[in-house]
Amino acid sequence: MRRSVTQNILTLCGLPVVIFGLAACGTPDSGNPSGSASSDPATGFQNVSGDVGYVGKEVCGTCHAGQYETYVQSEMGRSFKRAALAKSSADFGNPDPVYDPHNDLYYQPFAVGDDLFVREYRLSGRDTTHTRVERIDYIIGSGHHTNSHIMDVNGYLYQMPVTWYAQDEKWGLAPGFENDNNARFLGPIPAECMTCHNGMPEYVPGSENRFTSVPEGINCERCHGPGELHVEAMRAGRVVNVAEEVDPTIVNPAKLLIDRQFDVCQRCHAQGAAVFADGKTPLDFLPGHRLADVENVYWPRFTDTVRRFTMASHPDRLKMSECFLQSHEENAGTEPLTCITCHNPHVSIKTLGADHYNAVCQSCHLESTLVGAVAEQTVCTADPGLRAASNDNCVSCHMPQSGTEDIPHVRVTDHFIRKVETELPAQLTPDEVAAQREFLGMASLIDPAPTPENIAEGYLTYYEKVTNHPGFLDSAAVLLERADAPLEATLDSRIRVWFLQENFTRITDLARSLPPERIDDAWTAYRVGESYLKTGNASAAVRYLAHAVDLAPQHIRFINRLGVAQHSAGQLNAAIAAFDRVLAANPKYEETWNNRGFSRLMNGDLGGAETDFLEAVKLNPDLVQSIANLASLYMTMGDYEAARDFVGQLVSRDPANPQYRQMQDALARLEASQR
Repeated sequence: MRRSVTQNILTLCGLPVVIFGLAACGTPDSGNPSGSASSDPATGFQNVSGDVGYVGKEVCGTCHAGQYETYVQSEMGRSFKRAALAKSSADFGNPDPVYDPHNDLYYQPFAVGDDLFVREYRLSGRDTTHTRVERIDYIIGSGHHTNSHIMDVNGYLYQMPVTWYAQDEKWGLAPGFENDNNARFLGPIPAECMTCHNGMPEYVPGSENRFTSVPEGINCERCHGPGELHVEAMRAGRVVNVAEEVDPTIVNPAKLLIDRQFDVCQRCHAQGAAVFADGKTPLDFLPGHRLADVENVYWPRFTDTVRRFTMASHPDRLKMSECFLQSHEENAGTEPLTCITCHNPHVSIKTLGADHYNAVCQSCHLESTLVGAVAEQTVCTADPGLRAASNDNCVSCHMPQSGTEDIPHVRVTDHFIRKVETELPAQLTPDEVAAQREFLGMASLIDPAPTPENIAEGYLTYYEKVTNHPGFLDSAAVLLERADAPLEATLDSRIRVWFLQENFTRITDLARSLPPERIDDAWTAYRVGESYLKTGNASAAVRYLAHAVDLAPQHIRFINRLGVAQHSAGQLNAAIAAFDRVLAANPKYEETWNNRGFSRLMNGDLGGAETDFLEAVKLNPDLVQSIANLASLYMTMGDYEAARDFVGQLVSRDPANPQYRQMQDALARLEASQR
């Protein structure tokens, strides 16, 4: 990272910024640490060629006050902030609760003073049978489309289950949490998410979602590169007249080659299944560098390319447009169309009205004809009535607002510029609907010539993040077989395919010749360890899962699974230590309370086990393993009244379950023996 100034009862489911006090820019300074800095050969800019630190947008604002003041009010500038009622666009004034019908849970956002919270609860008739309150720590999103919410637990960031949808002025389940996918309070926010929704964070390597610090809002350096070198130059008085020459100490995106300029925007506005190059992370891209060297992005193509797209797909949609294609032809006679042709990233889009965008359109689509001695400007050939209905707004007709595939209750401007068909069939036949949804393949949005193994990774990532259709796994497997690469080079991907196909025996057969120390990818070590655990070899599972934790020492899921393997291998004290480690990092990690309780139970610590199981159920009323453990524990302890409650919960959930019925019968016999 760059410098910055039960199967049975045990749960076995996997689950410093440098601030310069500038009195004035251009003040002479005897130090000249950047005087000999070399330019990046690909860009000509010095601040992206080495280990240059980040300074934060506030430092930029000391000199660029005008741009700073408008930018911090823009959508990108307001993309991430510490939670406070005053900063929220959402309705916290006793709004209607959000109901999740799949999990029978309600969510009520509320405020206490300036602090924001979400209450999760369940009702049985008029009785509340479960309640849990969590504080909102961050708001993500400017409020133009949404406000989503984040919970911070010792630096581990998790998305909360409800989002404010601004255009419909309503609360709803967070994107991706619908349709029985509610992660509740344990949806991790990894670096890939944070680096697009915010400025450059201080990510903790070897974790999944831990950060030591996060800035507030996408900042200047996301597009201009780290600013330390530029600040040093200004302090030393090395000021460049940018009207006549390019300042090499800071990237000016407008001076980049067109493809590289697009890459700055595409890093976050080309949404899909991201595949990162070997050794690269979401933190590695710098403005001016070739994005394909860091990541590629895939999204499926369907026969209906008009209506099926994601929210953040603006560059991909734009590149489908004739306006774009023609302007990028050789000898086009016009400036190539890019994002900044229409958008000024330093100001809010709300400040740019229809006149601004119309003027951009008319700068190319404007013909002059002579009518008598008067020059008449012809802008649009559409029916006058249609033009009047749209107030001659080019965008409303040629870039219509549309819903998206991935975010509910949101409408965005479709950047596929086209002549929109105004007469569509009133109703499509089922065959016509099916034809529009025909899958054509995965499109590579960044790299025009990806390798088969890279495309395979795109299919796998899309399978994991978006769909569970087995065809995507089959396609990935075929691509890997076709790959012109040695087995060693595609080993991680092959193990990933087999793991998702639940072909655990194939993985363990391969692992006989693959000792842990030969694996340098934490996820691969984890998948091998899990495969051994699934096939009943807990001792081998411990070796590989321990290696995964060595490679990713702050990855909570890996540590939890290591503890499960150690418990299964009879290493109870080691398992308890692993679970202690998880709960010290995140005391809200519900399944680990159950796991530690079961290890404590097997170790003879009945009191500790009871405490842990109760905590697990308090966090998650549907954690059946903990309910079953408590029922069994109370039967063992002779507390039949308490046992009856938990046995009753089990039977009411699954009346046909023979284990629960046996437990109910056993409890009845024990109670009868005491009468």
